[in-house]
Amino acid sequence: MLNRLLFAVAIVATSLPWAAGPALAQPAGPPQEDPFADELNPFGSGQRKTPQPEIYPNDPATPQPRVTQPLAPTQPSNSGDLQLPVPFPDVTVPGPAADRPTARTGSLYAESPAAPLIAQARELEKEGKWEEALATLKQAVEADPQDPEAFLAMGIVLRQLDRLEPAIEAFSKGLQIDRLEPELALRRGIAWFRLGQYGIALKDFEDASGIAYDDPRPELWRGLTLMKLDRPLEAISAYAGAIRRDRTYMVAYLNRGLAYLATDEPGKAELDFDQAIRHEPKDARAWFNRGVAQARQEAYGEAIKSYELSLRIDPTFRAAAINLEAARRLQARDQMVAKKQ
Repeated sequence: MLNRLLFAVAIVATSLPWAAGPALAQPAGPPQEDPFADELNPFGSGQRKTPQPEIYPNDPATPQPRVTQPLAPTQPSNSGDLQLPVPFPDVTVPGPAADRPTARTGSLYAESPAAPLIAQARELEKEGKWEEALATLKQAVEADPQDPEAFLAMGIVLRQLDRLEPAIEAFSKGLQIDRLEPELALRRGIAWFRLGQYGIALKDFEDASGIAYDDPRPELWRGLTLMKLDRPLEAISAYAGAIRRDRTYMVAYLNRGLAYLATDEPGKAELDFDQAIRHEPKDARAWFNRGVAQARQEAYGEAIKSYELSLRIDPTFRAAAINLEAARRLQARDQMVAKKQ
């Protein structure tokens, strides 16, 4: 009975990686990397630890010459200069991005008349004035119907207002203008995911992953979608792809560990939870899932320590309290059996 109880709680942790719990609430305010907040991190923790590029960059005022640089191995640098994550592939020499075909009229580098309105919408969003931000973005779209950034911003605001289908429509219009903008594909995929349309979402995440090869988020969401489609082995590969792109991306380790639990590989799961804890030692869910992996290996003493640490971080974590009691009883049972032998 206790084994079944422990297993049941482990399954809950495995099947609901984005479930909201006492230790998993989103941090107050929008993430610094994204002026339009969205639940891009299902765990609500494990923030990226490297600066992120602006999602809505302004085009330069005048054309700049573009020089195509040949691929060559990067030169080793001093250890103090090492910055993570290392771009993938790591043999690419940094250089200016190639021009992308879009349907925007006029000069490629001319500032869109929608840009000031998008900036105004950002300020309204910071104040939580979502409806006003949406109205401002509608003006931005009217000012420049060929600006994909206006549709991206509108889709994100609609998503925050829980208007998923209109958000998908906005992202789709942006992709019609710029089919190579990965943020549009990623955000549309998340909206499809929230609607339960996992097959369509998977295609968007694949497209975003193929374009933004240094961004771990599309691979993370691809893994989450594959888990919903009951394809854990493929999900493990997707999470590994996210980790290759950013080895500090804790949420990818957490989710890959859950996928390993789903494929009955608790030893590998424990290693991933260890990595997540190393990056964020105060994450109660990471300690809890580490305990699940250890209990699945019948290492009840170690599991007890993990559950206790989880509860020390978050005393209200009920699942950890239940599993802690179960692990203690299983350990006591094993000790009694050992004494009788």
